[in-house]
Amino acid sequence: MNFKLLLNNILTFFILLILLMLIQSMFNPLSVTKESLFHFELFDLRGLAKGGIYVFTYLLAVIPLFILVKLKSLKTFLALLCVVFIFLSIDFFIQLLGVSHGFSYDEYTLAMNEAGNYKYLITYLDSIGKTLVLAMITVLIVYFIRQKISHNNLTNRFLFLALVPMFIIYVACYKINTFKLSSYPAMLKIPNIAVAYFQFSKPITKRILEKDIEVKNESKFRNIVWIIDESVTGTYLSVNGYDKKTTPYLERLDTTSSDFVNFGTVNSISNCSANSNLFLRIGMNPKKHELENITSLPTIFQYAKRAGYKTWLFDSQTRKDHLQNHLTIYDKDSIDNFETLGSEVERVQRDESFLNRMLSLVNDGTSTDKNFIVLVKYGAHFPYLLTYDQKFTSFKPVLENSYGGMNFENREKQLNTYLNSLYFNVDLYLKKMLEKIDLKESAIFYTSDHGQNILESEGLSRPHCNNENVVKNEVSVPLFLFSNKAKELFPNKENKFYSQIQMFPTTLSFLGYSSEIVNAYGKTLNEGFTTSTERQYILSSSKESKVYE
Repeated sequence: MNFKLLLNNILTFFILLILLMLIQSMFNPLSVTKESLFHFELFDLRGLAKGGIYVFTYLLAVIPLFILVKLKSLKTFLALLCVVFIFLSIDFFIQLLGVSHGFSYDEYTLAMNEAGNYKYLITYLDSIGKTLVLAMITVLIVYFIRQKISHNNLTNRFLFLALVPMFIIYVACYKINTFKLSSYPAMLKIPNIAVAYFQFSKPITKRILEKDIEVKNESKFRNIVWIIDESVTGTYLSVNGYDKKTTPYLERLDTTSSDFVNFGTVNSISNCSANSNLFLRIGMNPKKHELENITSLPTIFQYAKRAGYKTWLFDSQTRKDHLQNHLTIYDKDSIDNFETLGSEVERVQRDESFLNRMLSLVNDGTSTDKNFIVLVKYGAHFPYLLTYDQKFTSFKPVLENSYGGMNFENREKQLNTYLNSLYFNVDLYLKKMLEKIDLKESAIFYTSDHGQNILESEGLSRPHCNNENVVKNEVSVPLFLFSNKAKELFPNKENKFYSQIQMFPTTLSFLGYSSEIVNAYGKTLNEGFTTSTERQYILSSSKESKVYE
């Protein structure tokens, strides 16, 4: 036996193990140790087995990198090292955004949902630069280990052995529910997560509204409109008490108009765009529905059509004829008119374009059609500098450009830039709408998909869609109602708590459905909640609901 070669292999394996443990979570280098202790669960008879399996599988995770550094072929080594560099870059970038465990199944789901918004990554130019440097340093260390420490004596045929640990880890995470693919090194977890996504993503099915569900009462309004804004934080609106005048028009309206009801800062149903829009469409209520119901609950469009309304969806976010926010081809069956905009329409013009379309329908006095309209705004989506007309800059200093900026040194500029976007996209937008609209036969709900974390938590630079260390403002949104004598519809809102979840059952009651159908989705805005703990939101992973205090 060649003891020198054996010792060299052991040394190489041990050094690679330490390296992987250090980069597993850069800001929490002992995360693997803590993860092991968590699985051992000393007071659980199964803990010893689970802990042992985790330690064993983590050691197996070193094998692919071990094989890589021991390859004879330099060309193969360098080619595969480039793949490692890509995987590390993805994982490091997520960690630098403040997600300590790095890339996960939830991050992959988010990436698939937001693939069209990849260009916004330029906002994180500083983090991207750091990511590339860290990934390069890591692969250079691996290269150094190969050149100086390891004996390179394996042929390319050994590469298939690298797939064995991947398979064992995948099966272990599938069979043991406390194991997570994100608890392993990037080189294994990223391909495994991709496999898991395509294995477990549910097939598209048609939502069914039962035939016996019918309206029982006369609908209250000829037009019911949902305006779902993008990235508007309720606590940053002066109409809700913020100290800077971001919504001066709405402040005056709140005290002078009987047609405006402000339910204050409420919680959004989720902290991520795709899920919030989906959950709003289906009336998802964590207290009434299991999360598994998200593929079967009927949409508000189906209820509106059953009630005799013509249905409209205007989406100023997405590209021409593209479905987003989990909207499916089957969902389109209950949407009479689905309209999107081409890339020739600039960001700051997109919302106004559909506002005019909505106004033309609502103000059409010659039509007897009843309309249910959902208008998804482009709103205040980051980069914020690109979402408002610069001549309406009221808060300074602001960011000088749209790239970079999402770092803590620029917080004041980032916040002011965001506040200008709110002034333009909320106050000026709603003023423009109310100056032109006839509210006699209409009820218009206004809210946002989620709020924003404007660098409010040290180390957490992602503005929303966080699954750990969730900043409260991520799920803090406005909720308004505009209608003729709206305040008479909701006279008892003092000392009550409200949630975005209540838009759905309130709309059902407006459409004329019975209290039995309405109550199946929870309390309406006429009732409110007596305690703040009754309000819940669902994390961007769609796997967990939490109480909003």
